Amino acid sequence: MTLPESGSRRLFFLLCAGCVLATIVFGVVAARRSRPSTGIVISTAPASAPLSTSPSLPPVAAALRSDFKNSQELAKPVAEAPQPSKPAAGRLVYFRTNALGDNYGKLTVAPFDALDQPRYSAELSCDRVHFAAGRGVCLASDRGVFTTYYAVMFDEYLRPGRKMSLNGIPSRTKVSPTGRLAAITVFLAGQSYVSLNFSTQTTIVDLAQGEVLADVESFSVSRDGAVFQSPDFNFWGVTFAKDENRFYATLWSKGKTYLVECDLAKRTARVIHENVECPSLSPDNTRIVFKKRVGSAGTFWRIHLLDLKTLVETALSETRSVDDQIEWLDNDQVLYALSENEKGSSASTDIWVLPTSPTGTPRMLLRGAFSPAVVAAKPI
Repeated sequence: MTLPESGSRRLFFLLCAGCVLATIVFGVVAARRSRPSTGIVISTAPASAPLSTSPSLPPVAAALRSDFKNSQELAKPVAEAPQPSKPAAGRLVYFRTNALGDNYGKLTVAPFDALDQPRYSAELSCDRVHFAAGRGVCLASDRGVFTTYYAVMFDEYLRPGRKMSLNGIPSRTKVSPTGRLAAITVFLAGQSYVSLNFSTQTTIVDLAQGEVLADVESFSVSRDGAVFQSPDFNFWGVTFAKDENRFYATLWSKGKTYLVECDLAKRTARVIHENVECPSLSPDNTRIVFKKRVGSAGTFWRIHLLDLKTLVETALSETRSVDDQIEWLDNDQVLYALSENEKGSSASTDIWVLPTSPTGTPRMLLRGAFSPAVVAAKPI
């Protein structure tokens, strides 16, 4: 059947209008799909991708590589996405918010001279935190039907990066002064140093490459110039020297604790003092502050200071029990966490500051906080 000329024209115009409408709809949909996301894109490395080896440090033990195959590259902001505000000038303190409430457990940063102006991470909640020279480590727990544990690297903007699975309950972490290395300690058995029935694993991680460099338990240990070994060795509480190859840690064996000086390149550890737990090296690398068990019960710790040249130790003026790895604020003051109540039974803790002179008076620095790390902010 042949349509009249007027009908043909109407059909032609209808077809043209339909094509124009379809083109407009397609363009709108395509524009929506290509709009930049306001979130952070994290590229995931394939599980089979080889891990690179740091050129200036020994190769990673093959048995430890599998723990970190599912690492993620440091997050990079999406083009045109809103950027986080820059850190304030001066010193910053990174910590875990430990005040009960909506922000409990969140990774937090605040200017040291304006601690009432914190910024909370929207993505990271941590059991333990440390930060230095632009890199941080957040030890975290994912509590579900089967609880899993992991470490997440983050930058000065609190943006998450590589994520690494852990073999046990998070305990301690410390980042080296240059931000290149980190130590991570987990409980493989038990979950507290109060009881002596526990087992730990302490590993040294290259944060730049996202790989494990060593398990400290594999180190050769000496004491008084002789080989010192036992199947019950446990290490924890690492603190790095300025050169990073040297670090100190606690060694536990047969109910006793020792301070050991370790050499990462040589995989060696040397006992230099007894009854030392959770050492922390001063910024000038001349002294160690640590917690020392006192009393017959073995569950009370006093803060002590050890001169590394003379090995003379001094009890500091804090008389309460401090079960924490202490952090140096500067060469003359240290930071540590205490429960908000005197019985020590609260899940909320406060950060205290203490001068390292024997007559110094402790004072509260930050309420509802835990696991502090104080750093100089980058210039704006």
